[in-house]
Amino acid sequence: MKRFFYLVFLCFFVGSGLWAKKSDTGISLSEAKWTLPDALDTDGYVVEEKMPKNSKYSEMVILGNKILNETTKYVGPQAKDKSKRFAGNNLSCSSCHAKGGSVANQSGFVGIWGRFPQYNARADKVITLEDRVNGCFERSMNGKRMPVDSIEMKAIMTYMQWLSQGIQVGAKTQGQGLKAVEFLSRAADPKAGKKIYEEKCAACHQNNGLGMKNPEKTGSYYIFPPLWGDDSYNTGAGMYRLIKAASYIKANMPQGDANLSLEEAYDVAAYINSQKRPVKANRDKDFPDLKLKPLDMDVGPYDDNLSTTQHRYGPYKAK
Repeated sequence: MKRFFYLVFLCFFVGSGLWAKKSDTGISLSEAKWTLPDALDTDGYVVEEKMPKNSKYSEMVILGNKILNETTKYVGPQAKDKSKRFAGNNLSCSSCHAKGGSVANQSGFVGIWGRFPQYNARADKVITLEDRVNGCFERSMNGKRMPVDSIEMKAIMTYMQWLSQGIQVGAKTQGQGLKAVEFLSRAADPKAGKKIYEEKCAACHQNNGLGMKNPEKTGSYYIFPPLWGDDSYNTGAGMYRLIKAASYIKANMPQGDANLSLEEAYDVAAYINSQKRPVKANRDKDFPDLKLKPLDMDVGPYDDNLSTTQHRYGPYKAK
């Protein structure tokens, strides 16, 4: 057994080294501070009165911000123009990228403009920021790609550029992405996760996992987003992977009082992702370089001897 886990970790570290080589930009800069523009309020909305008047740039920043915070209204199932319905569910980008991507350690967008194009292991190629956004639309939003020359995509790009102002091209930003979590020495337990969910998550996301809709006509469609069901992310989303979901949950949930233990975060992530949700086709094509395939991908082929169940729930390290 010890030899088995040694081989697993050997593959993991070899993969990490390979990713570092494939993603190396040769740029070495000091890590930038997480700073926000003065015209962004505490809810992650652009204060229009603080933006330059009669400015086409301002108009695009404001539109991009609204698209991220109220996605379904502009480019989802609630969009009046059916040709603009690129998102397949009623989530907002801010459902994961909190407050218009302005919150540190919640996959925020500060500095993101200067980090693309970048290498993407899932595609095993260099992708643009538009590609990355469309990946979310196809997976987390369970929809389809948005034309890169559309006014909506240009608005999103403009907002992300505005949010990244002052940060050097190629620089990492404090609080970007998610905080890494340690692996458990046991498998995550969906049954234990169900109990944790009922005690600490259901008050917001509801016992049935379908979230809480916003009764107001303004703002996002959901006050608290659905975590499974037809209106949630599909199986191709990063949040469908155990380690990624546990990382997000550990750092941020319950909202405003993140108090779950590491084991609780893993167990509740396992429970959430054991529920029914839309299925992303052709996931076996993700991560074509198998040495870079994440341990928590539950679809083969693999470059190790772990079972599909162990890839999905762990454990990923020896006791």
